[in-house]
Amino acid sequence: MKKIRLNPANLIRNTLRILSNLRRSLRRRGLETIVLTLHGSYPECPAPRDPLPFPLNLLPILPSPDPSLSDLEEGLNLIGGDSRVQNVVLKFQSLQADMATRYSMRRALGDLQEQGKHLLAWLPDAGMGDYYLATACDEILLPPAAHMNLLGLRLEAVFLKDVLDMIGVEPNFEHIAEYKTAPDMFRRTTMSDAQREMLNAILDDVYDEIVSAIAEGRGLEPDRVRALIDQMPLTAAEALEAGLADGVCYEDEIATRLAPERPEEGPEQELEKNAKNKKAEAPSKPVAWQEAARWLRLPRQRRTRQKIGIISLQGMIVPGPSRRSPFPLPLPDPYEAQAGAETIAQALRNAEADEGVAAVIFHVESPGGSPLGSDLIWREVLRLRQRKPVVVLMGSQAASGGYYVAAAADRIVARPTTLTGSIGIWGGKFSTAELYEKLGIGREAVQRGAMAGLHSEMSPFSEEERDRIRRQMETTYALFKSRVAEGREMTAEAVEEVARGRVWSGRRAQEVGLVDEIGDFETALEIAKELASLDPGQDYTTLQIAPAQQTLLAPPFRRSEKTALWNSQNSLLDMLRALTCERIWALSPWIIQLRG
Repeated sequence: MKKIRLNPANLIRNTLRILSNLRRSLRRRGLETIVLTLHGSYPECPAPRDPLPFPLNLLPILPSPDPSLSDLEEGLNLIGGDSRVQNVVLKFQSLQADMATRYSMRRALGDLQEQGKHLLAWLPDAGMGDYYLATACDEILLPPAAHMNLLGLRLEAVFLKDVLDMIGVEPNFEHIAEYKTAPDMFRRTTMSDAQREMLNAILDDVYDEIVSAIAEGRGLEPDRVRALIDQMPLTAAEALEAGLADGVCYEDEIATRLAPERPEEGPEQELEKNAKNKKAEAPSKPVAWQEAARWLRLPRQRRTRQKIGIISLQGMIVPGPSRRSPFPLPLPDPYEAQAGAETIAQALRNAEADEGVAAVIFHVESPGGSPLGSDLIWREVLRLRQRKPVVVLMGSQAASGGYYVAAAADRIVARPTTLTGSIGIWGGKFSTAELYEKLGIGREAVQRGAMAGLHSEMSPFSEEERDRIRRQMETTYALFKSRVAEGREMTAEAVEEVARGRVWSGRRAQEVGLVDEIGDFETALEIAKELASLDPGQDYTTLQIAPAQQTLLAPPFRRSEKTALWNSQNSLLDMLRALTCERIWALSPWIIQLRG
């Protein structure tokens, strides 16, 4: 007979949970309807935030960290596992999540529906992103004064050549290949045919994803959804008539709407009702999540000896350590931080050395950056893969260098709208000679070495210098393609066909062989279990593998250093130098953000 080995830690932990659940079960009523406010960005793998030094921690402008996507999913699991909960009201309030996150949220809401919960979305302001998520619910309600603003999608490209010519700045940039259009904003005045083709294809894929979700959720034909989008904006009454909403009411009227319908009764039956019955039949007051969480039953947990490690790469890829700012920056999310090759490599080595880690999920949220930094990370992924399975989970963007680091993994999982691929290179410099001349500033230089002024902004590239830059870029591009060919088991010709700098949506990338599966974290987790020969029905502990501490742009304040806060500019300069010290980039210059 096989002995059953009990884990004392699991026994103690679950005993405490049982005792806690006994207390939580004392609340018999009042949990029928839970209101969950959706607010913030719900990052998939939030970056750890160190305590800020005095006096920075006194600044009121610093926002509190948003709840993560895993926090939300854990809350939905608690709701789904408690039979007392019948309805869940989703209240949309400045939801800033990107399309990749909304895709995962939508799948989580679908799981909640399968557990028998009635989902209702209350939309004060119905934009494309919010409505895409709301269509996962059973009902959609709008306040009377609301408008439905499913206005469609739009991409705009900016071109700066004329203004640069006006001030005397000459862009000297090269790119490989025609779809690597990052430098076009500096050297062109209109969109190239290749850029227009690429952007239209991506826009089609994102639009089709949203239209398909709306059609499925509302029981409409896709063509009908497209026609309704072209008629926007609609009033709440018009949206109700078109079948895009199920009701029009204020927030305080939701409880009455969710109350069970009673059969019509005659006068005699009505007279027989007493106060107790009337009170029992009154609609249950919705409870906010913060209050309900104190009473929902906790599931049993089992900590396993083997774990699934999680490593997250977020931001622009650079050599050296990762850097981040404690302050919110006016930049798109992937550009707010720098993912240092040294920091990420250390995390990958930690996962390799940890005998308890059976497999690794490598989360990539990056537009790329340094080819050198990307190649150093690629090498560590390859080394780790030789010992343990590695599954890449792409966020809203894993393009250029972000795809470079993913190419060595066993499997790649992306969302339908993930921007990925962009296998190409670009680089160069700005020549400011004419600008200095206009300003009346004289500049002269002396040098040793024929190529010492290669990257100087005092003059444009000579033909020989341009040939040198082009040769360097071709070497880097060939290396990039070879990494993809090796990791994806593709021929050089097949890689070239899907490379040339082209950005693909996750759905299209799967079709051309750059991505293995369309899904989210749960998909990556299932694949990791399979590759590690773990029990697919077992819940394994996930472990966030933190690399060495990141470098803050504002260094710790020391009372003995009166100028420490002023010296924070040095850290910022280090960040800028890390971006500019290389003259060739594997970087995607744009992202798609869907807000509201």
